[in-house]
Amino acid sequence: MKEVLFWGVVFSLCPYMILSDAIYHGTMALITQVFGSVPLLLDVIVDYVSRIVLIPVSMFICYRRLTVHWSLSLFMLTTFVGIGYLGMVVGKTQIGAFLVDAVAILLWWKLIWSEIMYNRETRVFLRFGFLGFVTAFGMFVNLAMYVCVRLIEVTPEFLTYLVFVASLFWLTLSVAVMMIFRTVRLTQEAEIARNHDELTGLPNMLLFSNYAQELVAKDPKNRFAFIVFDFDNFKAFNERYGFEEGDIAIKFMANTLKSLFGERYVTRISSDTFRVVGDVTGMNFKIKEAHEKIHSSLKQGSLELKAGVYAQREENENIERCFMRARLAETSIKGRYDEYVAVYVDEMSARESLKMYLITHIDEAIENEYIKVFYQPVVDVKTNKLCSFEALARWMDPVHGMISPLDFIGVLEEARLIHKLDLFVLKKVCERYRKEIDLGHECVPISFNLSRLDFKLSEIYKEVKHFTDMYNVPHKNLHIEITESVLDGNDGAYIKEQIKRFQNEKFEVWMDDFGSGYSSLNMLKDYDFDFIKIDMVFLRNFSDKSKVVIQSMVEMAKRLHLGTLAEGVETKEHLDFLKEIGCDRVQGYYYSKPLPYEEVMKVLEDKGITA
Repeated sequence: MKEVLFWGVVFSLCPYMILSDAIYHGTMALITQVFGSVPLLLDVIVDYVSRIVLIPVSMFICYRRLTVHWSLSLFMLTTFVGIGYLGMVVGKTQIGAFLVDAVAILLWWKLIWSEIMYNRETRVFLRFGFLGFVTAFGMFVNLAMYVCVRLIEVTPEFLTYLVFVASLFWLTLSVAVMMIFRTVRLTQEAEIARNHDELTGLPNMLLFSNYAQELVAKDPKNRFAFIVFDFDNFKAFNERYGFEEGDIAIKFMANTLKSLFGERYVTRISSDTFRVVGDVTGMNFKIKEAHEKIHSSLKQGSLELKAGVYAQREENENIERCFMRARLAETSIKGRYDEYVAVYVDEMSARESLKMYLITHIDEAIENEYIKVFYQPVVDVKTNKLCSFEALARWMDPVHGMISPLDFIGVLEEARLIHKLDLFVLKKVCERYRKEIDLGHECVPISFNLSRLDFKLSEIYKEVKHFTDMYNVPHKNLHIEITESVLDGNDGAYIKEQIKRFQNEKFEVWMDDFGSGYSSLNMLKDYDFDFIKIDMVFLRNFSDKSKVVIQSMVEMAKRLHLGTLAEGVETKEHLDFLKEIGCDRVQGYYYSKPLPYEEVMKVLEDKGITA
């Protein structure tokens, strides 16, 4: 706005008239030198041309310096010239004209200032072509007044009439300007509503993308940071405090990011996810400040803000790809409460590629049996006899080779495809049992894991019954393992009912990874299990304290009439301790790691362990 005022003054009456007078007198002196006397008509033409010849120059400067469209700049400039003629007519003398001009310019700028402050960008005037019409009409009136002053004998009555006409014209023009600005304002308010997020007032994705493109294109040599912000536990926050508090949190986050990075360069792309673009310099401090403000201000730190950053590496990088990489970085620290910011590295892209591969190839892997079932033995502590196996999935991919369960289990759960894997494992377990029985081999029970989504995405009870009936597997020979995460949710009553149905059909139901979650004890109170499997983390950190905890779990289980099985047994020290405290069964590398069925049976035979 300061630049608008500056150039407005430069091209307002006094400097403008001085320049035009210099052009007029210089041209007239040159014509007089060449032709001698100058006809009155030529004098008038030269005089008027000198008044308007600077308008294109002024328009060019306004366009280059202020990015003001030609129609608006022409309109403003002819207005200043018109004010000059009004001063000449009304003021009569030079001093009077100057005073009239000064008052008129002051009032005009007040009008322009009060209206333009409501409009964010002068470029919005591009749409209003009628400015050109108003300008042409203004120039015609200016010319008419000028001709009257120069060529007609001005009587007092005519001068009064001219003053009335000029005043009426400028009053009409002022009303027209106010209407134009009002129209612009209403149009812009509609644009803001259409191009901005209703809740936060931030630019929507389309407008933000335009701003980001402009920012990067304006300074191609600079390197910018692309950031994705997200709340780690926003769904739980909404459930606990309500959607109204959730909206307050979103608006607080929007205002925080806007104050740090600027309104143009922040947008909300989903419920609690924001994108930001800005200079790499000082970005870490801004992210830290945003994290601290939000963590300390919202419901006593019940929301965790995560940030993923991608630092631009080369010119003309695709902006959407930059934000996708920032999103990968942000996703990599989900659930980690000791980290709030992550910077993209190429390994993240490799993990994302693997993730997409797993999701798109799970059906192929099942159809071609790239998914293999490995078995890990469970041994009775008292008799040192094999009492069961746990069936575990392994993915032998022709492209990626051996894929760890840590890589594909979570991905399939997130993609809601885990039920396909679990049902395939169930089918192969039943096939294995029937094969061994048909060969005349003794076959111990086999346990397999069920995910929470198995209960949501399939009729899991019917599926288990279907496969056991198909392969004629006695229900007592199939054990069902359920982790705490399966039980912790809104559908607990339904899952509890399904567990009871399994047990009524003589299936054993075990609680897997007991002690790994915060609500394990609560689950024992609400659900009936046949066995608990003590999580391997307690033996991995084998200390006096962990011994006390394990012993307490075993004693509690006995009082609840539950069997106990300890996972992660790797040493004789582990085994001796578990035998001493009365643990029923053990499982771990001390006996065998998970292997294909024939291989694990060979390992057990070599160790002299039989069913």
